[in-house]
Amino acid sequence: MTRLPHFGQATPILRYSNWIVAALVTLFAAYLHVLFLLSAGGLWRDEAVLVRLSLLPSVSEVWQNLTYDSCPILMHLGVRAWSAAGLGNTDPGLRVLGLLAGLFLLLAFWFASWTMRGGAPLLAVTLAGLNVTMVRAGDSLRGYGLGSALGVLTLAVIWRLACRPGLAVFSCAVAVAVLSVQSLYQNAFFVFAACCGGFVLCAVERRWRDTLPIFAVGVAAAVSLLPYIPLIASAHWYVMFKLGFRFSHGWKQLSAATGSPLTGFTWVWVALWIGALAAAISVLFWRRDPLPERVRGLILFSGTSLVLGAAGYALFLKLSEYPTQPWNYVPLMAFSAVCLDAMFFAVWRWARPAAMILAVVTTATAFVFELPPVICRQTNVDFIAAQLSTQVAPNDYLIVHPWHCGTTFQRYYKGAAPWTTLPPLEDYTLQRYDLLKAKMQTKDPIAPVIDRITSTLQSGNRVWLVGNIPFNQEPVPEIRPAPNTPWGWRDPLYSFYWGVQITQFLSAHCQRSAVAIAPSTNCVNPFENLPVFVVTGWKP
Repeated sequence: MTRLPHFGQATPILRYSNWIVAALVTLFAAYLHVLFLLSAGGLWRDEAVLVRLSLLPSVSEVWQNLTYDSCPILMHLGVRAWSAAGLGNTDPGLRVLGLLAGLFLLLAFWFASWTMRGGAPLLAVTLAGLNVTMVRAGDSLRGYGLGSALGVLTLAVIWRLACRPGLAVFSCAVAVAVLSVQSLYQNAFFVFAACCGGFVLCAVERRWRDTLPIFAVGVAAAVSLLPYIPLIASAHWYVMFKLGFRFSHGWKQLSAATGSPLTGFTWVWVALWIGALAAAISVLFWRRDPLPERVRGLILFSGTSLVLGAAGYALFLKLSEYPTQPWNYVPLMAFSAVCLDAMFFAVWRWARPAAMILAVVTTATAFVFELPPVICRQTNVDFIAAQLSTQVAPNDYLIVHPWHCGTTFQRYYKGAAPWTTLPPLEDYTLQRYDLLKAKMQTKDPIAPVIDRITSTLQSGNRVWLVGNIPFNQEPVPEIRPAPNTPWGWRDPLYSFYWGVQITQFLSAHCQRSAVAIAPSTNCVNPFENLPVFVVTGWKP
């Protein structure tokens, strides 16, 4: 049987080629991040919520309102510090902060690879660095880029702590692990997985005393999350998010996240996953000649972390009962990419040439197919709001639909005419699901909107419909207040019902309607590529 080479036993040409290709792939990945910076445009609703929450007058107010966001406080403090330093509260200035988060993730890949195996992260930057979902979600004003980078750094530092315990490494591991869980709640499962990997490594080598600092790192990260328990417990409106998590739906969203630059790349991830675990089991349990101690330790650590990290993340999604989107899998992809990178280069002699071939193919494919999705705006609501701010008259009336687009519209609209959503809410600065829940429990929450439409049209003014308001000619039955319907707390179904009520009322009573602004034909985030209709004239 061929002996497994040490980390440095590859030929010099192969090692240098690996570094050069990894550097070139990283530069191309950085180019994709810059393209996104130049193309993203305004903030879409999730980003607008985080920025608005971050810039509340005091940190205590930020803390008290964290219940209206889905990530811990670290990214909010980052936005707050960025703005306080005079680096910009404008969209371009905030986009630069997002760019730095995305580039930080690329640097984290290099740090982890150098720390864990003394090499270049060719497989990690190929799989994750060139992925459209990673670029767009990592650079958005959310916690995904920063949280993914800190999750990768935590993995690397815990590996170092397991191999070479010391006060400095222990202090660094505690700090990084705490920051990691303060950026994303789900990073707690990755910290746990990395700590388990370190524990397994020390246990196999019978270094029981060295397991204590690893255990302390996990405890410190867990304790830092305890203050969030009262905030989460008091948010009773979270029941509206719990629509149930199905693994079939999760696989569909994970496939969308990993299927970049082409759909077939999902199976590249799957093949690498299966291959890495099979190879690890083979060399650990069926190999006859002894493994180098460092190689065996890295396989044990990375394999344990990979399996437990993925299992823990799946458990988190199942317990949260939230329907996921592709960007929800970015932290898992980043963590997995580093584990796969470490395991393949440790297990197989031909990992370097295979990784270089994959890098060349992926880069070429990304250059052809990935540029259009990266050159994509996050929203067109900023464009719509700017146009309407100059076109509407003070006595016109604007309706934004669906209701959660009101957060983005509120950020950019500067016109004199009043506007509302379906149903009307008292606050649009944050995603106030608590206010929506209260409206859903009333009998006819959009009655004030219909009254205002009537008075606006009767007085000769215009009604503007901003958004994808459904048109349905079939009669809709009257629905009872939530949750006493088959829909329960599923607000999209109520939102559809309210939209149909409005369009049927307008079809019966308006004289003219026209498209004022069509949806953009360029690449725009499908969640916020809205049309605008204008309605005039009253028909009894």
